[in-house]
Amino acid sequence: MSRLLAFLRVAAAFAIMALSGCTGLVDSEQRALCEAVVEALHPDGTQIAIYGVQLAASGRQGLRLDYTAREPDDEARPHYVVCGFAGGAFDPGRLDLVAVDTDGEPLGEARFIYLKRFGLTDVGRTVATQGLPQWPFSIAYAAQQVVSGVPLAAIYALLATAYALIYGLVGRLNLAFGQIAVMGAFGAIGGVGAAVAFGFESPAAGLMVALVVAAGLAAGWSWVVGVTVIAPLHARSSLSQPILVATVAVAVTIEEGLRLFQGVRDHWVPPTFSAPIGLAAAGTFVVTVTPMQIGIALAAFGTAIAVLLVLRRSRFGRNWRAFADDPGAAALLGVAPGRILAGTFLLAGLMAGLAGWIMAIYYGNVSAAMSTMLGLKALVAAIVGGIGSVPGAFVGGVVIGLVEAFWSAYFDIGMRDIVVYAILIAVFVLRPGGLFGFSGPRPRDV
Repeated sequence: MSRLLAFLRVAAAFAIMALSGCTGLVDSEQRALCEAVVEALHPDGTQIAIYGVQLAASGRQGLRLDYTAREPDDEARPHYVVCGFAGGAFDPGRLDLVAVDTDGEPLGEARFIYLKRFGLTDVGRTVATQGLPQWPFSIAYAAQQVVSGVPLAAIYALLATAYALIYGLVGRLNLAFGQIAVMGAFGAIGGVGAAVAFGFESPAAGLMVALVVAAGLAAGWSWVVGVTVIAPLHARSSLSQPILVATVAVAVTIEEGLRLFQGVRDHWVPPTFSAPIGLAAAGTFVVTVTPMQIGIALAAFGTAIAVLLVLRRSRFGRNWRAFADDPGAAALLGVAPGRILAGTFLLAGLMAGLAGWIMAIYYGNVSAAMSTMLGLKALVAAIVGGIGSVPGAFVGGVVIGLVEAFWSAYFDIGMRDIVVYAILIAVFVLRPGGLFGFSGPRPRDV
């Protein structure tokens, strides 16, 4: 447990350092719009080299770009432009250009209106195909579905891992993880609001605040549910039914509480870091990825690797494996059941909180009603991968997420959920232990 707490302290320290270091980062879409302003201010054929990008001074919502411009038949000259926007990182007007200063002088009203009307049409909505590798359309289309399915796969994989951490330790399911993840998503929205209220101008800093709030809120609720509901019932009875019924009651309680306190409407967060980056092309069709998708993939797989390292290399991981194999023998050898259970609930809650953070900042909308279906599909993913196996559950989440993405792209989207649950039935019949779990006809006793 002490090793786990040390790991969490180090992670928090890195988060604080990242938060302090991210305040100078800029919104990629605001930067693209400001770069388009620079190009529109000079005649065709001008050679432009941008060498400095920073947030606008004096607390203004916007960016300053320093650059050199070499117009036709002229020498290179240094310039700078300040682009002012109607909102900051998470405000609805963050891409609404309201002012332009060039070399310290405001752009005239008539020229500014002309610039917005004719010089900035469809900025950031199209991706140039020049220089991109050319692929056959079928391959390019399939690659785009893989990219588009990464966020959903990450959500399912993280939640499935949370299920596996609890089931692998005590052989019981906590059916409230979908609701805990949605609570983390609401926490992420609250973190965004806090970042705006405290004046964080960088979207990266706001996302870090949202992550800390989401992970902390979900981990706290997971710990509360674990030590007050699951652990006492597990100690009193060898049956799994009381815990299943109790966690269903917890799930309903959390969902109804969120509905009453947050309302039935969807809560929205403006998208950030969503400027497309071209990867390949098939004629006019371009395979694109956004910085947010790249960040989500790195966060999800980095977290999975970190959890595996904790389970395999740390003292907490050795105690976790010993308790999972034989709780009685582990207790005789000095493993404290209460501490290992509490640490596992915290770790599982962190995974659920990260899933909720991805849901909030990528898809942008959160509502209490989505928690039940989210939790069920993550449970399907955990069973498909092998619910007694932590890496297997993560892989199962990736598989289910990609299956949903590909089915939605190639077949009737109305049949998508039926296909997912049909996969669950097939796994139960053909391989009850999942892809990476036990392969016998009956589950092992944990």
